[in-house]
Amino acid sequence: MISMNVERNKLAVVGLGIAGIAAVKNLTEVGFDFGFSDFPYAAGDNEVPLRPAEVQAFLESYAHHFNIKSRFQLNTRVTAVHRVGNKWHLILKRKEGNQEEQAFDRLVVCTGLFQTPREPHVEGLDQFEGKVFNTQTYKKPDNVEGKRVLIVGLGATATDIARGLVGIAKEIYISHRHGCLVLPYGKANDICFPSLRKQHENANPEWGLGNAPSLPHKLPILGDGFYDLLLSGIVTLVPGLKQIHQSHVELTDGKNLEVDVIIFAIGYDRSYSLLGPYDPSRNMPQAWKDAPGSMGRPLPRLYQGIFSLDFPDSLAYSEHVGSTLSATINGDTASMALAQVWLGNSKLPSDEEMAISADKQNKMATDLANKGGVYDPALVDSLEWSLWADKVAGFGIQERLGYGWKAWWLRFTDPSLYKTLLDGKFLPQVYRLFDEGKRPPWKDARESLVKANELG
Repeated sequence: MISMNVERNKLAVVGLGIAGIAAVKNLTEVGFDFGFSDFPYAAGDNEVPLRPAEVQAFLESYAHHFNIKSRFQLNTRVTAVHRVGNKWHLILKRKEGNQEEQAFDRLVVCTGLFQTPREPHVEGLDQFEGKVFNTQTYKKPDNVEGKRVLIVGLGATATDIARGLVGIAKEIYISHRHGCLVLPYGKANDICFPSLRKQHENANPEWGLGNAPSLPHKLPILGDGFYDLLLSGIVTLVPGLKQIHQSHVELTDGKNLEVDVIIFAIGYDRSYSLLGPYDPSRNMPQAWKDAPGSMGRPLPRLYQGIFSLDFPDSLAYSEHVGSTLSATINGDTASMALAQVWLGNSKLPSDEEMAISADKQNKMATDLANKGGVYDPALVDSLEWSLWADKVAGFGIQERLGYGWKAWWLRFTDPSLYKTLLDGKFLPQVYRLFDEGKRPPWKDARESLVKANELG
């Protein structure tokens, strides 16, 4: 049921990435005022992966289709957030340099994972005579044409950069210490399957992929032909970086490598500094700080990775949930759940219960950090979170995949859809299939889901 009479409905979303745009749409459709799953990719765009230009085109068409562009304030930086009475006051700095203050009833923070590039700490870095970039300062491959390039770090960004250098750089190396699972597109759920583990075990031992960390210690890479680049020798995996000299680097295996350019792709850290005294990571447990895998990163204390424990009725985050390998789905489902809570269709537990849940998440992250690392300190228990969101947002998926009457009814009335849900690809359209009286369903969700599965 959609209610258009929302109390305290003036809302600000800080950040206009995928999670931010989805939050604007999902909160707008239930009646909130602002100062993805129900919108398909264009026909013919079934080949994956989507390139950056295609993703941008999709997001622009998404915003146009749902008529939310007028709610965006572009070229505007939020420089500070203050709590005044029961309002959130945002200090905004425009592109032209002028500054203003606006007040909102509620605030959703969607500033993303990729805020602060991690600083490299390698002996001799200041002696290197070549060019040094990080993933924010490196803009285009023209800067390294004909050069010998060393990329430090093995993750999605590192492999994207390597692919972009093919045919441009003279030599391409990727230095890593712990390896990474490399998955083919469309097979993300196979991460737990022995076949993929076997694939890494049979890889060239010199690549160092055999002992790749598993989830949730490190996110896998979606390959897009990356293995082919390794097999062809176009990209070479080398051990970790030990020391940097004027024109070469020393690796942990003692070998030297002549390079002209070093690109550090060693990850990012979140920052909650914008929230000041309401920073959800301000009271991190000492056990987290002492854990080897914490690496000085902030650990937020939130309910279900979304709700502030200080002001759960007016301060939330919509990009912390890692229930799937898709950031698009995660941000979309989180903001759908958030909308139903703030709308009043679903209730939060007591303050004490929310605190216990947040502490449990913090302990899970700390335990992982003590066992070798955690890819995101804010990660949630995927199964537990999915069950919670299904009920709170009103997805209606779980009841149709179990043994209750809704599952039997779907199996009897629509066996094709039932089989698709059980055996097909778990795509975003699933979250808009059923009407449970909460988040709005999408009338074309079934057709779109079946078509996408038929395309393979």
